[in-house]
Amino acid sequence: MFEIYLICDDAEVEQVVNALPAAFSVRILRKSPAAEPGRTRVHLTADHQPGSADLAEPWAHIRAVKAWLDDRNGRSPEETALRLPKITEEAGEAAQAYIGVRGQNPRKGTSHTTGDVAAELCDVILSAMVALHDFSDHPARLLADTAAHRHQRLTTLTNAPARA
Repeated sequence: MFEIYLICDDAEVEQVVNALPAAFSVRILRKSPAAEPGRTRVHLTADHQPGSADLAEPWAHIRAVKAWLDDRNGRSPEETALRLPKITEEAGEAAQAYIGVRGQNPRKGTSHTTGDVAAELCDVILSAMVALHDFSDHPARLLADTAAHRHQRLTTLTNAPARA
């Protein structure tokens, strides 16, 4: 167990607090005004999240892939454009694996496992992460911010009273 003290801009508090559980198993979290106006002090007691060291690894891998692709293929608009259909190609392979799980192709029968589908879905995600680098200077932050925004929308939807 350890303690962390943070001081951040008021506008960033929720983003910071929402990101903490990805890296830490948070036990106690307190927020209070900081000495400087517009800033908040966040204090938490936490443990390391099991496997949290691995969370940054995909982005390190993606940066290496992007550098390798840029070195081999260049950074032209055509190269950027070709990285987008790669996502679709990988999605097609995920769909093909799922068809194989369900045995929907009578010629092939049950040809894939759910593990194959999961691996293909990871390829979709990784391909999208590579492509994202061509459209954002901070792709990891953009993805995290987008997920946090979507989470807020979901929370609003799930907390809304049911329609009669």
